[in-house]
Amino acid sequence: MNYNNKVCSFTGYRPKKLYEAFSDENGMAELSEKLRIEISGLISDDYTVFQCGMALGADMLFAGIVAEFKRRYPGVKLIAVVPCHGQESSWSEKQQHKYKQLLNEASEVKIVSNSAYFDGCMQIRNRELVETCDLLLAVYDGKRGGTMQTVEYAKKLGRRIRIIDPSTMLRVSLFQQGRL
Repeated sequence: MNYNNKVCSFTGYRPKKLYEAFSDENGMAELSEKLRIEISGLISDDYTVFQCGMALGADMLFAGIVAEFKRRYPGVKLIAVVPCHGQESSWSEKQQHKYKQLLNEASEVKIVSNSAYFDGCMQIRNRELVETCDLLLAVYDGKRGGTMQTVEYAKKLGRRIRIIDPSTMLRVSLFQQGRL
């Protein structure tokens, strides 16, 4: 493995939209396996830095899987890109515990805004994820929202994009402006 710090950022759906997209009750298990395969392949392709916005749903699933790989491969880094202080304050106790556990396992925690939540802090976080990556990995099936905006911003900046459609579990790769 060549540790050259290629960066993969992640975006994906929150729990409600994620579960609506699944074709059956095995959707979360299938998505977990798909993400493990994808992350393993990225590590084989010399991606060593994995960034995540740490939202509930697909983000937390991704962060947990990267944390597993980080334990096996010391060169792999998990960067938690947090939109604001107290992002987790309205979550359940169980969700907050998992969030704090993942933050503790992260190689670095970047807090994008030094204030509490405000309208627009999630979009600032999403732009940070895109602007600092070589490739954007998304769990996305075309529905409007923050994930769509993040994918569109990555297209605008010419980033490589890989999309896993949660309803079909198919992966699509988009290569912008001649990039491979």
